[in-house]
Amino acid sequence: MNRELILKALIDWNFWYKDQFVGVERDYSDQLLDLLEKGLAISVIGVKRSGKSTIINQVVKKLIEEKGEDPFDTLIVNFEDSRFGDIRTANDLFSLYELYKEIRKKEKDSKPYIFLDEVQKIKGWEGFVRSIIDRKEANIVISGSTASVNNKSVREVLAGRHLILEVFPLSFKEFLKFKNIRVETELDMIAKGSEIKALFSEYLNYGGFPLVVSNERDKEKILLQLYEDIIFKDVISECNIRNEEEVKNLALFYISNVGNKIRFRKISKSLNIPFRNVQRYTECMKNAYLIFFVKALSPKLSEMTKYDKKVYCIDNGISNVLGYKLNQNIGGLFENLIFLELLRRYGINNVFYYRGRKGEVDFVVKVKDEIREIYQVTYKLSDVEREIKGIEEFLKIRKTKAYIITFDDEGEIKVGDDVVKVVKGWKWLLLE
Repeated sequence: MNRELILKALIDWNFWYKDQFVGVERDYSDQLLDLLEKGLAISVIGVKRSGKSTIINQVVKKLIEEKGEDPFDTLIVNFEDSRFGDIRTANDLFSLYELYKEIRKKEKDSKPYIFLDEVQKIKGWEGFVRSIIDRKEANIVISGSTASVNNKSVREVLAGRHLILEVFPLSFKEFLKFKNIRVETELDMIAKGSEIKALFSEYLNYGGFPLVVSNERDKEKILLQLYEDIIFKDVISECNIRNEEEVKNLALFYISNVGNKIRFRKISKSLNIPFRNVQRYTECMKNAYLIFFVKALSPKLSEMTKYDKKVYCIDNGISNVLGYKLNQNIGGLFENLIFLELLRRYGINNVFYYRGRKGEVDFVVKVKDEIREIYQVTYKLSDVEREIKGIEEFLKIRKTKAYIITFDDEGEIKVGDDVVKVVKGWKWLLLE
């Protein structure tokens, strides 16, 4: 380990002698601060370039400015920096930690805050984290762009010792904040309605990756680079895949079919990719947070398992700009956007779709045994009868809140004894 090189890298990444880039504050920074008080390791995971490193910087800045922590009581190590290339194992991490303690030169009760960014690159890192947490030596935050930082072996080593914070690209509210439009109340929504609607089109088509949102030019070029980084670094390299062409074709299929039902055997035949490869590549893409699958919810468990899943993409910009299409799929993009917000609010394990005999419901939010609400999503409400078929059938089985989300329609529809609320999508995205 080159001591001088490591020290220079640490100086560059940390707040010891200078401020670091913190960008526009996101809600995640306060969430992470709250989690740190629990005395457990925190795993911050999410798709590459979703803003995890910036959120870490925001937290460190708050620790220093709001909590009064000494800058040298914080340590940020970003393993994407090649200068940390000699740190490959848990033993190397311990050596780095000893170097940090030497720099800190403090013997006191307070524990330092250690942030290990892109830690999945270090073999056996979880052993280091467990040792530090068990000895109560430091507060530790780890981050990674693949689910490998929360795989089975990690969960076994860190059982009862860590919590998860999932980070996604910008919500619409955060997107507006990046555009210097703050919406806190209904009055704000009304006063700034025309501006919000105009910006909604950009959000719908180019998504919420912070780097894309911050750049008015070259959005498509940036999206292409982000997408290739995810495919090559977090899918192909992470999973040691040899056939790059198969992976790229399968990924293109998924991002081009957001909101559609898929079946692996069908994909295997149409793309001429072995069935097992389809399964393996798909799992790798899920672990990289590129794609998500929504399961069917049906009265009978046996029916749920046989129904196809629906596929969605982590970001509308990726699907819209890089997906294959003859015509713009505005309906699919709109549905993908609503899915992503439900994902932020409830998590993937609590979002389903309903498939009945007469119709379908795009999204059902089910938390444990409670059906919270159901959503039908349509960009334009041109066929009311078609949209309410699935809702009507579902409400006969289980009473719950029902919504139809559109771009710009608003009102109520009577369905038997029930009332279905029609809400504007851009407004709904801003509601907590």
